[in-house]
Amino acid sequence: MKKLVYLFVIGLFSISCKDKEAAPSKTELLTKAKWAWTAGTVSPAYDFFGDGKPISGDYRSKYPSCYQDDIHIFDAAGKYTADEGATKCDPSDPQIYSQGTWKWDVNETVIVITEDGAIRKWKVNELTETTLKVTEEAAEGGKTYTFQYTFSR
Repeated sequence: MKKLVYLFVIGLFSISCKDKEAAPSKTELLTKAKWAWTAGTVSPAYDFFGDGKPISGDYRSKYPSCYQDDIHIFDAAGKYTADEGATKCDPSDPQIYSQGTWKWDVNETVIVITEDGAIRKWKVNELTETTLKVTEEAAEGGKTYTFQYTFSR
């Protein structure tokens, strides 16, 4: 009987000690697939359309649908691409409207994007298999604006 109990305990121990699959790295999560823009907010109010009517809070829903399906791609080699997605506002526009590079900063809590000579810093608030939420601050006209973007797969 003692041998049976001993074998049972060893069996349980060996099952519990099996290697667990390692969690994906932040780079793997970011570069695994394309990110579709699903939400955007701003504070304080910002005049996105240059019509003298600043928008506060949700602004993505006020953009034409041709902007709302844009896709952002981060590849493992450090290339960043912004793509028009399924619809374009103007059929003659290029499918890829911005390209550059990306890298991690501040212990993989900030994505630094360099595109068209400009540097953008996205503070990562959430990064999972299906969700990327970031915050970006930008100064213009003596004001600092906080933009929050949500992307999904």
